[in-house]
Amino acid sequence: MLKNKFAIPAATAVLALAAAWPLTVNAANNTSVEVVEIAAEQSASEVIQALADQALSDLTDQTLPDDVRRKKFVALMDRYFEMDVVSRFVLGRYWRSISQEEISDFATLLQNYLALNYANQFKELNGEQFVVGNETQNNKDTFVNSRFVRPDGPPVSIVWRMREFDNEFKIIDVSIEGLSMGITQRDEFTSVIQQNGDDVSALTKALKAKTGL
Repeated sequence: MLKNKFAIPAATAVLALAAAWPLTVNAANNTSVEVVEIAAEQSASEVIQALADQALSDLTDQTLPDDVRRKKFVALMDRYFEMDVVSRFVLGRYWRSISQEEISDFATLLQNYLALNYANQFKELNGEQFVVGNETQNNKDTFVNSRFVRPDGPPVSIVWRMREFDNEFKIIDVSIEGLSMGITQRDEFTSVIQQNGDDVSALTKALKAKTGL
């Protein structure tokens, strides 16, 4: 059985769920290989700010039909998350037992499952602010600190785990008040798979039933 385990404030799920790729060049008059680091067009923090701005613009209209809001939510995940990486992570060791096509299909199911759980929370926003903080680097990943500031409660700490793909920063995990959404979701999905004889298709069937896909 699939459950929503994220006990978090409204809308932080989406505001919350490789180093620069080298270009190898052969010089015309030199047999040596030069590796050129190409900087991303936007910094990791700029990407997160763009996501927040677009999410607040696209999803907070209370007159927006729920199905339209969910589609907009999925579109945001398409744009800002590297869903194949996220999907492999939340599947844990089980992703190795399925094909690339099945992983891509699972990524679509995961997006729609998260949209079903969280998209409508944006209707509840009223006076909240999203503040992007500093960046830190750890090996190939960049972590962007941010806060979700609420008028009726303490701020919520959100840390975005980012990685560069084809000269563009994408989100691969979100931690809210120290809780990784990827790990939490992986624990839930692993439990479902294990309860069904380590059969990943049981999880996909459950997600299809939940999302109507």
